[in-house]
Amino acid sequence: MDLRKPTNDQVFHFIQGGGEMGALTRSFDWTATSIGPPESWQQSLRTTLGIVLHSAFPMFLFWDNDLICFYNDAFRPSLGKDGKHPALGKRGQEVWPEIWDFIGPLLQKVMDSGEPVWFEDQLVPFFRNGQIEDIYWTFSYSPVYDDRGHVNGVFVTCTETTQKVMVFNQLHDSERRFQNLVTDATVGIIVLIGEDMIVEIVNDAYGRLIGRSREELLGKPLFSVIPETESHFRSIHDAVRTTGEPIYLSDHPYFVYIDGRKKEGFLNLVYQPYRSDDGHVHGVMILCQDVTELVVARLKMEEIVAERTRELATANRHLQRSNAELAQFAYIASHDLQEPIRKVATFAQMLEAELGDTTERQRNYLNKIRNASSRMMLLIRDVLTFSQLSRDSDLVRNTDLSLVLDNIVDDLELLIDQKHAKVSYSNLPVVEAVPLQMAQLFGNLISNALKFTRADVDPVITVSAQLLDKAALKSYPMLDTRCAYHHLEVSDNGIGFEEHYAEKIFEIFQRLHGKKEFEGTGIGLAMCKKILQNHHGHIFATSGDGQGATFHILIPENQSCFADSSTL
Repeated sequence: MDLRKPTNDQVFHFIQGGGEMGALTRSFDWTATSIGPPESWQQSLRTTLGIVLHSAFPMFLFWDNDLICFYNDAFRPSLGKDGKHPALGKRGQEVWPEIWDFIGPLLQKVMDSGEPVWFEDQLVPFFRNGQIEDIYWTFSYSPVYDDRGHVNGVFVTCTETTQKVMVFNQLHDSERRFQNLVTDATVGIIVLIGEDMIVEIVNDAYGRLIGRSREELLGKPLFSVIPETESHFRSIHDAVRTTGEPIYLSDHPYFVYIDGRKKEGFLNLVYQPYRSDDGHVHGVMILCQDVTELVVARLKMEEIVAERTRELATANRHLQRSNAELAQFAYIASHDLQEPIRKVATFAQMLEAELGDTTERQRNYLNKIRNASSRMMLLIRDVLTFSQLSRDSDLVRNTDLSLVLDNIVDDLELLIDQKHAKVSYSNLPVVEAVPLQMAQLFGNLISNALKFTRADVDPVITVSAQLLDKAALKSYPMLDTRCAYHHLEVSDNGIGFEEHYAEKIFEIFQRLHGKKEFEGTGIGLAMCKKILQNHHGHIFATSGDGQGATFHILIPENQSCFADSSTL
């Protein structure tokens, strides 16, 4: 075979290349190649190189059996930062030894068979930027024929898809992580696509709720698997899919049939729109949590509470009836008892007058009768007053406590003078209350202070008041924080009491001292406590033994915030 070689001028005439390719073809030493005679390759090489050189798409050419390499300017960006590579006019195996084991057999296959080869997103690492890089390509290897119809080269079109593959891999990793998150979630998750509600994603937790495996659900319309739930949930799904607005349901009842047996329970549900890349809703994601045990326990507790409430209401009605009967009995008994006591006192007085001169023993007996009858009469009056304390709800009005104290001091003027006592008070508030009960309250407290005095000390009684702020109000859990309360203190310098008796002194008929030491029926402080209860207030006492006593009164400014109460 004639192995004539073209001159540089001849190559330049049939290759219209520019840039580096033009310079190469004008100075290329063709004697170093084994390219065949001009009549067998000129036209095909001219045509192919013309396509390669003028294409805006990355291309290169492997020519002849030695697979001499040519490429165009569009391929340069893939060569690295400087866009240069010692490839032009050299054998491909010398140019890319690091990947020749991969591309060499492909090129040879195309040369031998004449069949093209095509790859998409193929990993082909090669040396650039001073190191081996993992590069992804989409390329095709096509045979190039000479004028005689023989395969004399391989035409390569290629584009680098590294960035696309990396983005795809990131999306794939994100999807995988999402799938793992859904699969491992302890709450049931299912994604339904389209109007037919095709199951695209579902986890085992959801499958356990309805007694189905993931394989039974994936790719199928949900209601074809659990048709019994369609009447309950179809409208909810359609509303979310058409409006794009989420729906939240708490303690929602549901049921499914598992192997012919009905399973019932309660779910917390979140219906969330599932959007495509363009932002349009094309499905619904449902999150569901089984709260059956919690709901059943709560319903049982509510049933127990309701039963207890009914029992308490019944007991309260019985108690109210008993209290009413007791109050009626106390009122009637007090009235009925007063007449015999008056007769005892009257006849004792008449007997003393009839006897005239009496012995000391007789006078002693008569004194005992008079004292006993006086105490009995006082006790009857106190019991009668105590029984009537809750009957004055219609008499509530604005009551100036300063005026109440003025009247009490005026009534006790002789006793105050006799005891050389001093009673001071100022700036007392105006509250909604029953005036008579306020007079009874402060009258009992002032009388007690005048009664339990020390022999060697003039009594000093002080009444003060201040409005409780919110912080102070929290210190008294028995009070209603919706209302304003006044804190009044009635202090004296009398004998006081031991602190462990602080609650006992408010019990009815309780006395800390003998009746020979201090007069009284043991009802006065019980009446004070009852009056404060009637007014939604509270009373307590503090003392240091022998250092006087202080009675603390907590009373609301208005009774209107207790309009729903059964007391005043």
